[in-house]
Amino acid sequence: MKYFRACMLVILMLTVPSAPAVALGESLVLVQGTDGYTGFEDTSLFSENVNSGGGTDGIFSGTNGQFHNRRALIRADLSGIAPGSTILSVSLTLTVMMSGNNNGDLDYTLHRVTGDWGEGSVVGLSEGGFGAPADPGDATWQSAFHGTTLWNTAGGDYSPVISGTATAGTAGSVVTWSGTGLRNDVQEWVDNPGGNFGWIIRSTQEGEFKLVKKFHSSEAFSDRPVLTIEYLPPGVSLPFRGAIVVALALGVAGAMLLARRRPQPE
Repeated sequence: MKYFRACMLVILMLTVPSAPAVALGESLVLVQGTDGYTGFEDTSLFSENVNSGGGTDGIFSGTNGQFHNRRALIRADLSGIAPGSTILSVSLTLTVMMSGNNNGDLDYTLHRVTGDWGEGSVVGLSEGGFGAPADPGDATWQSAFHGTTLWNTAGGDYSPVISGTATAGTAGSVVTWSGTGLRNDVQEWVDNPGGNFGWIIRSTQEGEFKLVKKFHSSEAFSDRPVLTIEYLPPGVSLPFRGAIVVALALGVAGAMLLARRRPQPE
């Protein structure tokens, strides 16, 4: 009976649906300028004007001391992942460069952007916090591409569904978003590369005085954004799982049969 229970437990563990072991897949770590990767785009949106800041060393999200809102856009080229791959896990990590009013923990949400936008190379004034006049094609609060394409809704077009929430602290702290929402977004972008418009980063306390943070951007000298993706390439699955389950099932059945045939003590 003990043997039977142990075998059944192993079979149950092997047959219950779960994420495949990461060790059997591939790991992709994307950082601007590392291993020749140049696929990150990020910029800030400024609610009070048509400024942009795609070339600034940081991206902003929250509300400043003049009650002006900021939101950040971020996107990574995923062409290094072959179509048909299965995404197992995703995490996006940013480092806080500055924290308005030296405030502590604030929650930030990621939402999937639903339309294309431009980054540009404008460097913002006052350490980037106010942006600078946008060049043609830059994303601004009003426009996905300044001078040509407006957002449907000022402040960016994005899904109301939250892809992930994480807490950002004071300067120097690291914030990481992860979970099913990010994984599902990346899976969709790998399956449909033309729909990869990245995420918008919003403060859950947008509108509150001096609750704004500056995160290191892909143009920063250090602590640039990191997107980590674990995935299975096309056609790759857990090896031998089916064979193991069948073998254990046969073993259990054989053990039960032998137990029934074994003479019982009188």
